[in-house]
Amino acid sequence: MRIMALDYGKSKVGIALTDPLGVISQPFVTLKVSSQKELIKRLKFIIRENNVGLVLIGHPVASSGEATIMSQEVTRFMKKLKKAIRVDVKLWDERYTSKYAEQILRDRGLKGKKFKLDQIAASILLDEYLKSQSMSVS
Repeated sequence: MRIMALDYGKSKVGIALTDPLGVISQPFVTLKVSSQKELIKRLKFIIRENNVGLVLIGHPVASSGEATIMSQEVTRFMKKLKKAIRVDVKLWDERYTSKYAEQILRDRGLKGKKFKLDQIAASILLDEYLKSQSMSVS
């Protein structure tokens, strides 16, 4: 079973997936968002085609941990997605993942690759989730 992570935005959604064993995260794709209905349709396809058993959605809370306007939008989207799919969906704190993704692109000399930024941020989010799960098993 794979795990999928989403870096949700109003115009783009970055997606990362684990390997089939659910151990290693990797950037997958960035989708342009025309509507939430179309996005959910495309996510359902990716979930089915990749045997995804868990979807994590980055929850963009403020540095203080308080809800933001965007985190409220993400929560509304999560509720719609949960109704549309038969897979567990969870919110996961995404503080600083986009900044870290920007730094990775800069360090690799890929500053102009904005489209990859979202999928790399999703991969960082997924990696943090995987690390938290391995720590809780130990």
